[in-house]
Amino acid sequence: MLTSSRAGRSILAWVVWCTASLVAAQQGDNEGIASTGGTNWSLKGGDFNGQHYSPLAQVNAANVDRLGLAWAADLPIPDGVATTPIVIDGVVYLSGAFSIALAIDAVSGRILWSYDPAVREAIAARPNLFWLARAQRGLAVRDGKVFLTTADCRLIALDAAKGTRLWSRQTCDNDLGYFITDSPYVGGGKVFVGNGGSESKLKGRGYVSAYSADGDLLWRFYIVPSDNPEENDTPALKMAARTWSGGTLARHGGGGHNWNEMTYDPASNQLFFGTSGAYPYLHAERSPLGGDNLFLSSIVAVDADTGEYQWHYQTVDKDSWDYNATMNIVLADLMIRDEARETLLIAPKNGFHYTLDRHSGELLAVGKFAKTNWATDIDIETGKPVYDPAGEFWNEAEGEQFTWPNVWGAHGWNPMAFHPGHALSYIPVVDAPTDRGGEEIVMVTEVDGKPHAPGKLVAMDPVNGRIRWSVHRDLPFNGGLLTTGGDLVFQGAASGRFEAFAAGTGERLWSVQTGSAINAAPASYSIDGVQYVLIPIGAGGGLQFQYPQMHSAEASKGLTRLLAFTLGGDAQLTTDDAVDTPLPDQPKLVASQEVIALGAAVYDGACKYCHGSNAVARFGGSVPDLRYADAKTHAQWDAIVIGGSRRTNGMPRMELTAEQSAAVRSYVLSLSEEIRRSSE
Repeated sequence: MLTSSRAGRSILAWVVWCTASLVAAQQGDNEGIASTGGTNWSLKGGDFNGQHYSPLAQVNAANVDRLGLAWAADLPIPDGVATTPIVIDGVVYLSGAFSIALAIDAVSGRILWSYDPAVREAIAARPNLFWLARAQRGLAVRDGKVFLTTADCRLIALDAAKGTRLWSRQTCDNDLGYFITDSPYVGGGKVFVGNGGSESKLKGRGYVSAYSADGDLLWRFYIVPSDNPEENDTPALKMAARTWSGGTLARHGGGGHNWNEMTYDPASNQLFFGTSGAYPYLHAERSPLGGDNLFLSSIVAVDADTGEYQWHYQTVDKDSWDYNATMNIVLADLMIRDEARETLLIAPKNGFHYTLDRHSGELLAVGKFAKTNWATDIDIETGKPVYDPAGEFWNEAEGEQFTWPNVWGAHGWNPMAFHPGHALSYIPVVDAPTDRGGEEIVMVTEVDGKPHAPGKLVAMDPVNGRIRWSVHRDLPFNGGLLTTGGDLVFQGAASGRFEAFAAGTGERLWSVQTGSAINAAPASYSIDGVQYVLIPIGAGGGLQFQYPQMHSAEASKGLTRLLAFTLGGDAQLTTDDAVDTPLPDQPKLVASQEVIALGAAVYDGACKYCHGSNAVARFGGSVPDLRYADAKTHAQWDAIVIGGSRRTNGMPRMELTAEQSAAVRSYVLSLSEEIRRSSE
């Protein structure tokens, strides 16, 4: 688990930390992001602590019931927003599907500029990237530059005042299975960027890169070792190579990508990031003679100046569930067993909340925030999971069996938050299983004869690993979190409601229906003495396409907007009433059940990630609901699906035969017939 023993931690790590702290102090609070007093929201996590906490208290538990809409901006982003806005000196910066970036006046909501990096054109021949390109999760801003990433692996710098491109760098290669959905991160005068691709069969090794503000590559840290021993030229890679067994590194090496979130600590000059699993998922196939497969499913700390490895903690040492540890990382100062500790907090996919020492990776506390049956506990001494045979989905078993958490995780990219006053973590939880061995999430509302909520907002004590309070939700995919000095926790919900809770008790204090499902996280800022609470609305992220039914039917059809609230705000929030869409004229279904079944199988393998399970798509976005395709679309079906005639609109050419294409069309028409019959 760790590279140093507990006995050796205090001397070496403390010397390193003190030296780095002195350097940071001489630099004057390392860029001043932490000294704004809540006026700005400079980073996705608010400041370098990544707590998603604002010290502003003008809006508080006593007056939050007077919170009203100050302004609303309709966003020219087709598929919702899946990020936390950045707010600097009166300007809001955010991005969405296809990496479209916007600058917006923070007082009026007026769009100042927009930038489209032409991602649709760049990925026209890459069907797998169209889903990923719609899942884009934000940007970074520093020193007059906006830093943006694209699914086709570009890192772009824009002029923050004008929105014009300054430079672009190709930071990974799609041909090797790489892509980028997350934002860049800034700190220490550098820009940090990761990538995805752990499910790729091309054996791409995940890595994190550091660039200068002018686009010069400074260093690159590879997360898993190479099958070429000569490339394992650092102590960290040599150590990692010894943890892959059975000669499978050459066949199955790869993975470990950092596809979501990093945190930079200016005091220690460390960069912290989490890593994913690898293909194949089963540990017994990937490493048949054992081994931890470093640095999969881990939190890794490196020197931000050099990329040199500092320490790691592995959350799942025999990961067969793809329980990524790439969720957001929080830095917090806590009293643990009567000792002041500088800690790192994370709630990864696997359902456990971890409290680690920031300078060594020592496990200090751990606890469950969701139902798990892959592990019963985490051993506090070794840091390793206590595995539960009930979660071994690869073993044959009779009857219905579920794997908890589901394959997408108990906590995803929607960020958790921390309140320093209450010393609590707040986690947006997906408490639902996957059917055994599959990829479908099951909406379980009863467990062991008792009611069970598939979605939750959980307040966790990071000192003892216990849940302090929990709010149950009917739907699982709810938004990220914001805590404030006003003793509040804000969250948007899949139902479309934007709500405020008492940070200490979980009591719901305020709520408003926005009309659109919410997955993004709020931010707060202050201008001319007025505190604003900002929330992007409109279902965002990749899972909105596969599981649109897990947002409320009305809210999933809502507009993509940015809403700003203030005390006494009196602007009118208009919402579009959901109207049932009538079926258009369509050709008659003429197909056997065998053909329809073939179409369903092909659809599940090639189409559902964008067009939704059972072809239930999100209304109002760039992906049409195929059940409502008209006669003209059906007449052009093969030209669209096989010929790629609509690739510039975001529909790529699919590698299907004419028989498969026709079968999918018949399957879709059968679903249209079901709608028609149900309305008669």
